Amino acid sequence: MPRPPLPLGSYGKITAWQDGDSWIARTHYRDFDGRTRQVKRRGKSKAAAIRSLRSAIVDRQAPVKESEVVPDSRFTKVAELWLAEVREAVDAGRRSPGTLDIYASIYRRHVEPALGEMRVREMTTPVVDRALGVIKKRSASRARTAKVVISGVMKLAARHGAIAYNPVREVARIDSEPRRPPRSLTAAERTAWLDAVGQSKKARDWDLPDLTRMMLATGVRIGEALAIGWSEIDLDEQTVDIRWRLVRRTGVGLLRLPSTKSGRKGERMVPLPSWAVTMLKRRRLAIGPGVEAVFPDSLGGWRDPANVRRVWRQVRDDAELDGLVSHTLRKTVASFLDDADVSARKISDQLGHAKISMTQDRYLGRRLTDRQTADVLEEMFAEDTKTVPKPYSDLDAEPDSSP
Repeated sequence: MPRPPLPLGSYGKITAWQDGDSWIARTHYRDFDGRTRQVKRRGKSKAAAIRSLRSAIVDRQAPVKESEVVPDSRFTKVAELWLAEVREAVDAGRRSPGTLDIYASIYRRHVEPALGEMRVREMTTPVVDRALGVIKKRSASRARTAKVVISGVMKLAARHGAIAYNPVREVARIDSEPRRPPRSLTAAERTAWLDAVGQSKKARDWDLPDLTRMMLATGVRIGEALAIGWSEIDLDEQTVDIRWRLVRRTGVGLLRLPSTKSGRKGERMVPLPSWAVTMLKRRRLAIGPGVEAVFPDSLGGWRDPANVRRVWRQVRDDAELDGLVSHTLRKTVASFLDDADVSARKISDQLGHAKISMTQDRYLGRRLTDRQTADVLEEMFAEDTKTVPKPYSDLDAEPDSSP
């Protein structure tokens, strides 16, 4: 029988001999491409030649050893490799920076303290189930995210052959009562909010009155609304192309990414009701040329959604409108369209939801949503003249110095 090959990344017997005034040490090393190669090193003495050879072998193994995952690898090592993969996906534009921040935070605060010192071979379903149970006592939503993190780490271990299957697959479902049911604004609440942002100088400095109307006209997320540039708006056709979002990446800054939260499936051309077009025409004249952002900051750049949300909360709390967040406007648009008997398919197109059937995804090239959505939204303010968009002079006033 032929001699079995050396294991990958290992070497055979070291031999050494004198060659003139120096010594040569030699061995056979099996590289990670499966090929066995001869490796030699010289030294002034036999011991020096052998030390040099062993050092060369360590260097040869190091790049692979750092990323190698075996059953005895600690969970924390595998987790760092997995987070590095997520980071690479963010750099390539395949994942959101916010997703990386959330995963890293949940790992550092909850998963690492519970499982960091465990060996991969010790990561069984009962072990993971107990750890998630402890996290769930603090927060069910954090436990669900922790489950995603642990599953991702163990999938990487399975890819390396360190485990036979992912133990997270059989973990119990993490259920919880919703913190609060989804809500949309009534006509009275819409009026109260528009009055609040219209009367607040800080809200006007931060464009909350017009931003609110833009979000009610389109149903977009706040990061999408703030990422709209004038080049995406066609005032003649009364449409806006939703295909950008603003996100802040830790250590990098504010980014305008070339896709929406749902990826390319979330990009869509949204028709606008006339009251939104009127508002945009006024803004175009007031802002003037040279500024791309429709809702610019004081320097003419893009507004940070996190800062806008902070001001939003301040105005909301002052107006005592509990629970009104920016995403409430998105739910309001969906409910308004649903009450007007707009089909679920058209509402999904309007909002840019990604969960649609394979046929609709692959064979219906829908980017312009149906005009019916704009026609229905035309009536949003029809019964309440107090909420009809009115010009105000504050747009021309000196802007707040906040970013």
